[in-house]
Amino acid sequence: MTRIYFLFIIIILISCIDYGKDGLEAFDQGKYKEALEMFNFALARSPNNESYHYNKARTLEELENYEEALVEYSWVVRNSPMPSNAYLGRGRCYWKMEDYESAGMDFTNVLRASPDNFEAHYLRGRVGLKLMDYANAIEDLNVSIRLNPTHEMVYFHRGVALGQIGFIESAIHDFSKIIERNTGLLQAYYNRGICYQRISRFESAIEDFSYVFENDGEKLESLWR
Repeated sequence: MTRIYFLFIIIILISCIDYGKDGLEAFDQGKYKEALEMFNFALARSPNNESYHYNKARTLEELENYEEALVEYSWVVRNSPMPSNAYLGRGRCYWKMEDYESAGMDFTNVLRASPDNFEAHYLRGRVGLKLMDYANAIEDLNVSIRLNPTHEMVYFHRGVALGQIGFIESAIHDFSKIIERNTGLLQAYYNRGICYQRISRFESAIEDFSYVFENDGEKLESLWR
């Protein structure tokens, strides 16, 4: 009788555990392996819970387990009436797996529902760069700047796209904007130097290249990308 009583108490205590809540707390603390375990327990209880699938996907993404994250994000895409966040997460995973076309399609799906989503515009702009679709990349990055004008890397990527299609002065303007904000991004100096070189402003080019070599010359590669 005593054993049955204790077993009953244990069952009650286990049933009171909120694995989903515990998983979110672990996730917020950066304890991703613990969070994954909690979300697996939560899904064992509620296999059709949308938030558990989504949060498990986010956790797998943080653990760089992108293929399994795709499975979870795809479950949410299929079953959620509002799948924009899952499309965005799945697009990030495709991006990190270098499947840029699939990433671009997912970011487009996000923008159909949320036309002012900064992250979707920004990442789709970067997809355009990877696919050498510079005009559409610039269009997305222009919108990104309108939505978040303080995000320095948007200017960097737009500068690359502008430089690739010959708008050198505009590219210089974007790289200079990053440099003026004291971000210390050597790629911006290097790329601006290339732009100066292309319009025969050789002294300015030498100044930028010298700055790069003085600060991190050993790691200097072809950073025009």
